[in-house]
Amino acid sequence: EEQARRTLCFLPAMPKKGKAGEAGAAGVEGKDVVAKTTPIKPAEEIIKLVDIGDWAPATSSESRRRQGGKLAGDDERPPEPKFAKAKMGAGIRKFSRGSSAKPAKGDNLKQNRQAEKDWKKNDEAVFRMVKGEVLQTEEAGFLEAEGREKTWKYSQSQIAEASTVGVAKKKFNFTLPYGSYSCEFTRNGQYLLVGGRKGHVAMMRCDTMQIESELQLKETVRAVQTVHNHTLYAVAQKKYVYMYDSKGVEIHCIKDQRYPSHLDFLPYHFLLVSAGDLADLHYRDISTGQEVANHRTKLGPTRSLRQNPTNGVMHVGHSNGCVTMWTPSVKTPVVKMFCHAGHVTSMAVHGDYMLTSGAEGYWKVWDLRKYESVHTFKTYGNPAADIDVSMTGLVGVGFGSHLQIWKDVFNQARPEAAYLKEEYPGKTVSSVRFRPYEDVLGVGHSGGFETLLVPGAGFANFDSFESNPFETKKQRQEREVHQLLEKLQPDSIMLDPSRIGSVDQKIVQEFVKEQEAKAAEDAKTVKKKKKMRGKDKVGSRMKRKKLKDGKDGRKKAKDRIDGEDDSDDDDGDEESEGDGGGGGGDGKASNIGGTTADSKPIGALGRFYGKRRRKT
Repeated sequence: EEQARRTLCFLPAMPKKGKAGEAGAAGVEGKDVVAKTTPIKPAEEIIKLVDIGDWAPATSSESRRRQGGKLAGDDERPPEPKFAKAKMGAGIRKFSRGSSAKPAKGDNLKQNRQAEKDWKKNDEAVFRMVKGEVLQTEEAGFLEAEGREKTWKYSQSQIAEASTVGVAKKKFNFTLPYGSYSCEFTRNGQYLLVGGRKGHVAMMRCDTMQIESELQLKETVRAVQTVHNHTLYAVAQKKYVYMYDSKGVEIHCIKDQRYPSHLDFLPYHFLLVSAGDLADLHYRDISTGQEVANHRTKLGPTRSLRQNPTNGVMHVGHSNGCVTMWTPSVKTPVVKMFCHAGHVTSMAVHGDYMLTSGAEGYWKVWDLRKYESVHTFKTYGNPAADIDVSMTGLVGVGFGSHLQIWKDVFNQARPEAAYLKEEYPGKTVSSVRFRPYEDVLGVGHSGGFETLLVPGAGFANFDSFESNPFETKKQRQEREVHQLLEKLQPDSIMLDPSRIGSVDQKIVQEFVKEQEAKAAEDAKTVKKKKKMRGKDKVGSRMKRKKLKDGKDGRKKAKDRIDGEDDSDDDDGDEESEGDGGGGGGDGKASNIGGTTADSKPIGALGRFYGKRRRKT
């Protein structure tokens, strides 16, 4: 009976009553199927039996009842773990956007609410970036030497052999007889723009090695510069700046500036900056074609030009060894530094640091927060022709036929040796540029241009909203529209970007004073209203005029009496003395009210003293 009870508990369905049911029960008992089965656990351990008499269906109100968004009786889901901002200090410092302090409150409640709202939005954005960093599994890797090995002894052939096929194919070399080449990458690193001194200009896609456009201008090419994307680029030729599209068609010829030698582009302001031999600096908006600013440096031909990506300030190097910093809204340099004994050959800016190279053979690292030199390095043979900084802080320096790549130059400890080295016998390095988001360095020299593999030079993770190395045509078009809509004004370029949105109290006070003075002048010129409800009748006006004239007359008389000279008093005294002597007054006439004749009374009664008295 116990075995039969256990077996019935596990049957899939009980047979219906009737012949079929009886036959089924008989078949089970007759063939003894249950006895041949394997032993099983007791039913109490597997199935929980419920007494049907105790069970009742739930009512509609009970079925609709919820507890904390769940059905009654359900187990509560454990809470999601939260990140503690106090334990994310390193990540917050990495992604912070300036000062994280809460803005101070002012008198305007509306501005206070808006400032607090913006601060919370920025704080939440930084917090989300720190949380999302765990999803960025890729990390930048550098060369690591073992034992007594040195990283600068590794050649490019050894690095290419140890790299994957996809990385090794990014290294190429073009030998061309068109003079010294200058190279420039687009912001997403997809395209490379090169220009030879003898007029050769080419735009190439780096991944597929496809030539987008190639020109032979038959004119000196002094500088090339890509703008917001690869569809447009600028070339500084012998006399003017020319704009070309991706197919090599000339779009514009900018004749406002003559003899340009250096070009740069501010992507967030859509400003093309150019400087030349005539000591002028031009800002031009490429979205409208208008010239925004034109500054005269008054320091001779421009030797180098680079922008500060942090604040958009342009750094200009001159022949006298000075570096000046310019903004479109200020006619004079906001900062002027003496950096080298010779002319400044090249510059680069990375965060709070600036790198400069001089004709005397030194290149230096400057701290822009204190405007002081941090490290000084010496080149040999020739001064540095060009210098550039990668996304991760590697510094590439080209001088003569040598190329050096330095690591950790922004630390307090000065590095003793270079990270990598490369030699170009019989050639002269003229341009050095790191490719964004890739471990690749573009080098232009007198024999053409090529690329080198530099492990750890590019960011391993990228923000597709900022620049996407794998963007499609549709994504590029959408991003271009967003860039134009979010274009910043030239006035927002300043040395201290944290001042944007703040209020200068001195300017506010001057403005308030000007408004008060203007209001006072307007009040004087306001015409008198004629509707006075009977007060402006002829008789009332004449009455007010007479009262005013009388008041003015009394005031004038009082002022005349108070300020009368003592000459009248002296004449009266002489007359009194003559009369007194002849009439025998015995000097009693001068003693009036206890005042002697020698005294000079003042006040309104002063004119009566010394006069002839009527004899009684």
